[in-house]
Amino acid sequence: MPEPLHDRVVAAIGQQYEVEQEIGRGGMSVVYRARDRRLNRLVAIKVLPPELAYDPAIRTRFTREAQTAAQLAHAHIVPIYDVGEKDGVAHFVMALVTGGNLAELLAREPRPPIAEARRMLREIADALAYAHTRGVIHRDIKPDNILLDAASGRAMVTDFGIARAIEAGTGSRSPGPPSARRPTCHLSKRWVSATSTDAATSTRSA
Repeated sequence: MPEPLHDRVVAAIGQQYEVEQEIGRGGMSVVYRARDRRLNRLVAIKVLPPELAYDPAIRTRFTREAQTAAQLAHAHIVPIYDVGEKDGVAHFVMALVTGGNLAELLAREPRPPIAEARRMLREIADALAYAHTRGVIHRDIKPDNILLDAASGRAMVTDFGIARAIEAGTGSRSPGPPSARRPTCHLSKRWVSATSTDAATSTRSA
């Protein structure tokens, strides 16, 4: 049976993107695998679910944060190719990263080799430092938002500000004044400690 949200997405952007199957779902977004018809490349399309998309304020915040993140160009940040809203469907199009995420990796391997953990921490820190120099704060850094490239294993940060933008739109969280806003970090303490104090220190300094 066709899924209603999938049908709405196809109706809204199907001329430009061949929307395939759902590949991810959370409380704040649904992700589809798709093909860019014009450029003939696979992409991932993230859209707001119906229970949030009805609110114009949430759609506006979602789109604005995605547009800000789209200005970032870094080897360890998932690139955003397109941002838009049509027929009530707020979405953004990003690179399709097929290696899973850090949360899945840690579930399989809670204590990865120190060298691998150091490398990923350095890559994540480099990405966040680059974003900070451009005035962009992630606000929700956690293993689920660290995607892994299937070919190289490199860490790629995604969802800059998206979750917090939605929460602000629903009124579920008060972001406070700018001076009080700090990026939230949910990286596993056990995993970080496995990299040793030297690795953690070098990552922070990055």
